[in-house]
Amino acid sequence: MTAEYLNNNLNEGDQGAKQVPGQEYLKGSRFLSSVRSLIHSRGQYSPGRILTITIISIIFAEVIAMGVIYFFPFMPYYQQTILDVTIMTIVISPLLYILTFRPLLQYIQQQRQSENISQARLRLIQFSNTHSMNELLQGTLDELEFLTGSTIGFFHFLESDENMLWLQSWSTNTLQKMCTAEDSGSHYPIENAGIWADCVRQRQPVIHNDYASLLNRKGLPEGHATILREMAVPIIRFEKVVSIFGLGNKPQEYTSSDVELVSTLADFSWDIIERKRSELKVVESEEKFRTLADWTYDWEKWLDPDGNIVYNSPSCERITGYTPEDLDADPFLLRRIVHPEDRSAYDEHHKLVHDDSAGVVIIEYRIISRDGNEHWIEHICRPLFGKDKRYLGRRISNRDVTERKKAEKERIEFNQKEEILTRSIQTIQTDIARDLHDTLGQNISFLRMTLEHLSDTQMRDQVQSLKQIQSLAKAANESYELIRAMLFVLQPTDPADPLNLFNRYAAQISERSLFQVEITGQEKTKPLSPQQCRNLFYIFREALSNVEKYADPVQVSADFNWGEDGLTMTIVDDGRGFDPEQVKDKGHYGLRYMRERADLMKGHFSIRSAPGNGTSLVVQIPYEEVSKIEHQ
Repeated sequence: MTAEYLNNNLNEGDQGAKQVPGQEYLKGSRFLSSVRSLIHSRGQYSPGRILTITIISIIFAEVIAMGVIYFFPFMPYYQQTILDVTIMTIVISPLLYILTFRPLLQYIQQQRQSENISQARLRLIQFSNTHSMNELLQGTLDELEFLTGSTIGFFHFLESDENMLWLQSWSTNTLQKMCTAEDSGSHYPIENAGIWADCVRQRQPVIHNDYASLLNRKGLPEGHATILREMAVPIIRFEKVVSIFGLGNKPQEYTSSDVELVSTLADFSWDIIERKRSELKVVESEEKFRTLADWTYDWEKWLDPDGNIVYNSPSCERITGYTPEDLDADPFLLRRIVHPEDRSAYDEHHKLVHDDSAGVVIIEYRIISRDGNEHWIEHICRPLFGKDKRYLGRRISNRDVTERKKAEKERIEFNQKEEILTRSIQTIQTDIARDLHDTLGQNISFLRMTLEHLSDTQMRDQVQSLKQIQSLAKAANESYELIRAMLFVLQPTDPADPLNLFNRYAAQISERSLFQVEITGQEKTKPLSPQQCRNLFYIFREALSNVEKYADPVQVSADFNWGEDGLTMTIVDDGRGFDPEQVKDKGHYGLRYMRERADLMKGHFSIRSAPGNGTSLVVQIPYEEVSKIEHQ
C-alpha cells in the first residue's frame, strides 16, 4: 500500500489539504503547539535582525583588526589593509555563522520538518475518511517510514492493564520485503516482548542505534527481519500507555529530531485512530440495533410526541402490504386502512401519543391490507423516555393475530355446537326415558305380572287362558314396535329431507296393519332442525299408534303444508272417533305428551274428533333460523 498511499498523498499541496473534512479537529493538538513555537520564532531571523547582527559583527571585527594594526605602525598601508581584511574575515565568519547562519539553517530544517508533519497529518485525515482502520494504521506507519528514512514500521495496541500487547499492523514495506514472522492480531504478554518494549516500562521513547551490541536483547523469531537500529515511541493517554509506534533500520542513527517528529505525528495519528475506532463502534452499534429492529417479526414503530413516524420496521409490509416508505410518505395511510368499524376506537387511542403520563396500553383492531384481506392487529404501545427523562413519544408493537382470532371464533362455535349437542342428547335421553317408563315399562310390568299369575294359578278355562296369552302377545308387539320407533328416532336425519323418517315409519305401520297411510306435501320441503324432526316425529308416531290401537280405520292421511313462516302437519283418519273431553278427563298421557312436544317447538297442537266421525289432528310449528339448524 506504500506506493499507492505515497503517490496519492505526498505530492498534494496546501490547497488540497484545505479541503480535508474535519480539519478543525487539529486545533488544540500537541502538534499544533510545536508548530506555533516555530512560527513565533520567525522574528529571530528577520532581515532587520540579521542586518543588525552583521553590522555589529563588522564593527567588532574592525575594532579587533584596528587593535592588531596598532602594534604594527611602520607596516605599509597596503599591508595594513590586507591584515585588516584578513582579521575581519577570520572574526566575522564564525560570528555570522554562529549568530545567524546556523540558527537560520536550523530554523529552515525545523520549518521543513514542520511542513512535512503538517502535510502528513492532513493526508492522514483525508486518508482516514475513505479507508478502513487497518489501512489507516498501515498508512500512518508508511508516513513515519518515509519521513524518518526507516525501512521497518510496526504498531501495537496495549490492553488497559498494560500487560498484554496486541500486534495490529506492519508497514507495507515491512510486510512485502522485510518480515514474515508474525501476523497482525497476535497477542502476547509484554514480558515476552523485546527490548523495544522498554518504552512501556520507562514510559518514554527509546532509541537503540547499535541493536546488535545490546546484552539484554531477546532473540528474533524465525522470518523476522534483521534489526540494525530501532526506535519505539509510546502513546500515553490518561497516564496509561495505550499503543506503541516502532520504526527500525534507518540508514543513519536515530536522533532526538526523529523522536520529536515521530512523537508529534504518532500522537496526532493516535487521535485520528481513536476517532476512527469510535466511528467504527458507532457504525457497528447502529448496524447491530438496526439489524435487530429491521428483522423483528412483529411490526415495530416509533412515534414522536407530535405523532410523526420516527421509525417503521420493514415487517409492516408483511402485515399491511405497504412498505415503510409508503407509510412515511403518507402519514394518514395507516388510519385509512383501519377497518371502518374500528376507526373511532383507533382515533381515540392515538391521542395517547401526546400524553407522557399514559402507561402501557393494549388494544385490538382490524385493518384492510393492500390485497383487500382483513387482518386483526394486537397493538401494544408504551412511552419512551431519554436518559434525561425527556419524553420521546411512544414505542409500538403491532402483531398480526388474525389466526388467533380465527381459532378463538372456531372454538366459540365449537363450544356452541357442543352445548347444543349436549342439550339435544339430554332431550333425547329424556324422551327415551319417558317412553320407556310410560309405555315400554308398563308393558313389561304387565307381562311380568301376567306371567307370574299364570305360573301360580291353575288355568282351567282355556278361553280365559287364550285371552291372557293374546294380551301378552299384544303387549310384546307394542314393546317391539316402540323399540323400533326409538331406533328410527336415534338414526341421523337429513335436515334437507325431514320426511324420510316419517315415510319409513308410515310404511312400517302399513305393513302390519289393515289400513294404508298416505303422506302428502313432500314436493317442496324446507329444512327442519334435528330437534324439530324428533319432536314432530314423536307426535306423528303417537298419533298413528293411537289410530292403530283404537280407531280401526280404512284410510289414514298425513299432510305436510310448508308455509312461509311455518309447517302445518295434519293427520286424518276415518275410524271410530272419540270424545276428546272424555279422554282429557281420564288423563290420557299420549295427548298430553303430544301437546308438550308441540310447546317445546313453540308450536300449536289441536285435535278434533267425534264418535263415528273419525279424528283430525293438527300441529303447527314455526321454522328455525338457518344458522341454528346448521349449528344443531
